[in-house]
Amino acid sequence: MDPKQKLIAVSVGAVCGLIIVALAVLLVMQIGAMNAAREARDSLEASINSHYAEKPYPSKANREIRKQDAEAYTAWADRAHLAFTHGLQVPQGESSSQFVSRIGEVVRKLNERQAPTTVATNAQQPQVMDYSFGRYVVQGVIPKDADVPRLAEQFAAIEYVCTLLFDNGARTITAVTREQFDAAAQPEQEETSSRRRSRRRRTDEDETPAAASGAAISPILAKDGIRRESYAITFTAPYTAVAKTLNELTSGQLFVAITDLSMRAPVSVSARVDELVKKRQAVKSNAARRAAASRSATERQKQQAAADKPLFEGASPAERLVSDPAHAMPLEVTLRFDIYSAPAAAPAPATDKKEGN
Repeated sequence: MDPKQKLIAVSVGAVCGLIIVALAVLLVMQIGAMNAAREARDSLEASINSHYAEKPYPSKANREIRKQDAEAYTAWADRAHLAFTHGLQVPQGESSSQFVSRIGEVVRKLNERQAPTTVATNAQQPQVMDYSFGRYVVQGVIPKDADVPRLAEQFAAIEYVCTLLFDNGARTITAVTREQFDAAAQPEQEETSSRRRSRRRRTDEDETPAAASGAAISPILAKDGIRRESYAITFTAPYTAVAKTLNELTSGQLFVAITDLSMRAPVSVSARVDELVKKRQAVKSNAARRAAASRSATERQKQQAAADKPLFEGASPAERLVSDPAHAMPLEVTLRFDIYSAPAAAPAPATDKKEGN
């Protein structure tokens, strides 16, 4: 073999060796990838097998639990709605004149329970408490027939709370406010209302939903037909009367929400304290003078002992600096509250339809 043939043989052998080495490297790499793919396959197979091994959801037990939850939620919602249906008894089918006559008699009876006060404007013409219905019981206005049902509900609520206050010991009721939906419109309001009527029709859908009668409330409550009426009553009463009234309002069947309660003493506490201290000091001074002027030693010792006592020792409950609620001075109270109501749910109509064919 000549040198040229040897060179060609060596070159071909080197190339073949390189090819064999490259194939060996590729084989090793493919073996590693194959092992990784096998591990991924085995992991997915185990995951799928575990999913198939799980119990199906919702299973029969799951459906029973969800059904029981739905029944419990429905029963709770029914009980909550029922709490709004315990309203006050209101005469049905009253005419406007009958309504005015009835509330006039009730207002007269309530005013007879008012304690004597100095609320008169002059000696000849005392102030008349109309309980926010002065247009009808004082001015003699006859309401519209369409307004009578809601007016009757408002008056029933005011009569109920005022009677409760008097029964619990309130002295006087000085002011009552309600939503004056029946107030006469002012002339300028009547002029502008006609121009705005068409525009209001277009924007009614965008406004906050309100109850059929009453102040605007949450859309969720309004959707269920729940109504709200807001009231405020200002009165004078001892603290015990206020506490009893609040307890009865919040524990009764009528759905009442107390929105605000403000109380203040009609007399300054510091002025009351100064007055009581002066009275007790005067009593002690008189006892000391009587002791000095007494000729009897026994009487002198008795008067001196009275003069040496602590300032408020032996004072009656009404003369103490800190009196108990039963003897405390009446408070001036303003009570604001909302009454929620809803019509009773009508019974579901009976159906004779049968399931299936």
